[in-house]
Amino acid sequence: MKFAALGKAKKIGLALGLTVLLNVPVMSLVSAAPSIDYHVWSLQQPDGSTISSSQLVSGYTSKYFYTASDGGQAFMDPKTGTTTSGSSHPRSEMREQTTSGSNAAWSWTGTNTMANTAAVTLQGGGSSGSTTIGQIFNSTDSIPLVELEYEASPNSNGGNFKLLYEEAKGAGTYTDLSTKAALGSKFTYEMSLTGGVATVKINGSQVFSKKPSFSGKQFYFKTGNYDQTATSGSVSTTPYTIVELYSVNVVHN
Repeated sequence: MKFAALGKAKKIGLALGLTVLLNVPVMSLVSAAPSIDYHVWSLQQPDGSTISSSQLVSGYTSKYFYTASDGGQAFMDPKTGTTTSGSSHPRSEMREQTTSGSNAAWSWTGTNTMANTAAVTLQGGGSSGSTTIGQIFNSTDSIPLVELEYEASPNSNGGNFKLLYEEAKGAGTYTDLSTKAALGSKFTYEMSLTGGVATVKINGSQVFSKKPSFSGKQFYFKTGNYDQTATSGSVSTTPYTIVELYSVNVVHN
């Protein structure tokens, strides 16, 4: 239960007619749990392990995946770790599943939206770097169609969003989205592939829209922490980048 925050002492009358003063902290006494349906996600970790949706539903935690003190679902990526096939970067990232537990793969012709509330609380060990926080992944060609990245500059208190768009392998281009969010602050983002058009919104404002030139392919969503400056190497448990997710909402129609 999440208690309402009050800033003043409050009088409570007891049955015996006594009055007790309770000093309720300004901050909530209990943090809300993240709003994520783990039934439709699996987790890839930088130690090379893959965690199933059933394990996530059962309350799985690790050095790379845990509930943060503010109630967010933390995804921690170290500076070095095990990489997945076709990538040179380790990741602590969820991959979309179907309700039956198989890998999701949906057509771009319908309504396909992922809307998340997130925060990047540590970036590149506190100095710099860029991490992918959400993807529309092309399952047919095994490449990302859209990668939304959060980029922090050295000694800055904020970060900028940029986007990788890739229709053909090795032919991706970056777009500076000219949208900022301070390191540690909450923001919302929405990634959609609906009616054959890819769009991205940050804090409710559309920042990107493009219609791919191909058709007939299948896709799935990814979200979490896929650090673009972390590298393959000995598996570490020292935090390098941390992304928190407070809510994840996926809709397919």
